[in-house]
Amino acid sequence: MALAWYVLRGRATSPATPALPASAASGAAQTGAAPSAPSAPSAPSAPSAPPAAGSFPHALRGLEAQLAKTFPARNAIETARNATVFIKTGWGMGSGFIIDADCHVITNRHVVETDGARVANTVVSSAEMRARIAVIEQQLRANIGQQLQLRRSLAGQPGTNLQVIEIDDRIQAMKEELADLPVRINHAISEKVEGSGRSGFTAMVVDGTEFSSLHAQYADNRDLAIFQLPADHCPHLEPGSSGTLAQGERLYTIGNPSGLAYSVTSGVFSGDRGAGHERFLQTDAPINPGNSGGPLIRENGEVVGINTLVLQGAQGIGFAIPIEAVYQEFLQLRAPRH
Repeated sequence: MALAWYVLRGRATSPATPALPASAASGAAQTGAAPSAPSAPSAPSAPSAPPAAGSFPHALRGLEAQLAKTFPARNAIETARNATVFIKTGWGMGSGFIIDADCHVITNRHVVETDGARVANTVVSSAEMRARIAVIEQQLRANIGQQLQLRRSLAGQPGTNLQVIEIDDRIQAMKEELADLPVRINHAISEKVEGSGRSGFTAMVVDGTEFSSLHAQYADNRDLAIFQLPADHCPHLEPGSSGTLAQGERLYTIGNPSGLAYSVTSGVFSGDRGAGHERFLQTDAPINPGNSGGPLIRENGEVVGINTLVLQGAQGIGFAIPIEAVYQEFLQLRAPRH
């Protein structure tokens, strides 16, 4: 929705992001130094991901070692934070998360979508945008009324012909803008998305390292997309089983709501909704603009869903796509064994 605000206000506001280190750059080389595996598991030199039972501490390398050094994790949630990415496009922002050591990132399709017409239709038809358009239309009608009143006050007065012509021109321009306001906004959004989509989008990890000119593959049946960071040995989230969630179980979201990078919020699992390709996980954990595409995780750091949407007109009702859908849609990923 950040793009829509750009269109209406005539300028874009940049989201607050962490300061970039001097070494941060697209495709930046990752530090390769890695601490050796500790002899006693009670005192590892850097926190490792909180994996499923049965895994062992491992030496950190590549991007995982870099982030463990600059942002050492003190619990499972902070470990998940290091595997979460902030996505910036030419038309908005969102979140994603790294799902394997090969640096594949999962997000929502609508976060990185480059089909201008599709994005524009989605934005213009949203309840928030319709409300903003209604406010602009009301203001235009009020301005037209003021100009008509001024024109009537000048009627019959000598030497006002030129002023009356200028008023008529302003009234006509505002009437034309009022007549096709949604169409104009739709066209402006579509052009911006198509233009920005050709150059790709940018993903940023928690220490500010950016990877630019990225492009995504889209899922056929769900609001999902996948792309790969040009890095190695990435920190990543371990997938959990969404089918074992119990109502009332504590869940967490990590994302970038309204540009507040790497914010953590929590709630509970409210229940399953739908089935098959229409199955969603309902939660009251806040899913705000900018959180789309980020992970929904358990207290042990396992990812069970992809934050996707909220119920318009309601508070505390959000929905996530089950993590299992990722492996059904993107067969290049190795499905976990539960």
